Amino acid sequence: MKNICIIAILSLISLRAVGQLDGARTYWALPKNMNILSAHLITGKANASLNNLSFINPSVTVDNKLYMLTYTRSQPLFGRTFYSTLILPAGDITATINLDPQGPATSSSTLFQHGLGDIVWSNTINLLGAEGLMIKDFVRHENPTLIYLQAAATFPTGQYDATNPINIGSNQFKLKLGLPIVQRIGKWVDGQRTTLEVFPAYTFIGKNDDFQGQEVEQHGVFTLETHLTKDITKEAFFSLDYSYIDGGSSDFISQETGDIMKTQAGQQAHLIGATLGYKVSDKLNLFLTHNQTFSSGNDDVSLEGTVTKITLSWAFHDFQEKFNGYINSN
Repeated sequence: MKNICIIAILSLISLRAVGQLDGARTYWALPKNMNILSAHLITGKANASLNNLSFINPSVTVDNKLYMLTYTRSQPLFGRTFYSTLILPAGDITATINLDPQGPATSSSTLFQHGLGDIVWSNTINLLGAEGLMIKDFVRHENPTLIYLQAAATFPTGQYDATNPINIGSNQFKLKLGLPIVQRIGKWVDGQRTTLEVFPAYTFIGKNDDFQGQEVEQHGVFTLETHLTKDITKEAFFSLDYSYIDGGSSDFISQETGDIMKTQAGQQAHLIGATLGYKVSDKLNLFLTHNQTFSSGNDDVSLEGTVTKITLSWAFHDFQEKFNGYINSN
């Protein structure tokens, strides 16, 4: 019976943070010593690199193909649920640049870039509803409300060319502070689980000291991510997703004179989408997510585009591995 309960916990775990938008069922509670390894394929077309949504270029259309590996380890801290996630991105982008916005459509140029993206290290601790528990206690633990505090640092390790108008890397340090909230609705029974999830966050953005002969000072970006998730069966769930992005206004400063050459207003974008999750096996889960912009408060610089993400997530637990080893040896 204990083995069945452990497998049930492993199967309900979703993916952890996967970039600028975290995703549905990301912040469900975890037992001690849980490990999650995920591989992601992200494709989309937008006026930004999908690995750097805070930097919009209205004169560029980017075909994105990103690959990410993420690893999450759950380990209690101060008696609370705590997990740390490392995100390693890479990708290919093909950018079509409109050289003359007032001229014919043929006035364009194309650039291609591939390489590693900016590494992200995210740390999340529960404030309410999920104290650190051993897996045998976790399976009996229920709390209708979960509140977390998150800090995620982005390091400028990605492929970057100062002469390009768009890049896989950002050449900027970033710090994201978030307050993920998960509210359970109704019965907490396999096949009937429902949650409302709200993830407000603010990202502080460092200076880009080398962009086409200029420095870029960019203000922070506020994001609000929401998910209404519902089990379809014991093996699958569906989520309706909505996200809001606001901010990121930029000053472009000449490296030679120190004068402000241009000021670009911040973006304001709304995205809607959906997520489908499916348990392939006791440890392996598949997720399919699609998002697209549907409204813009600032047509000149707001994010415009679509993004589709496919994720395979493998979850395993130290105790389960030891248990399986014992069973197999007898």
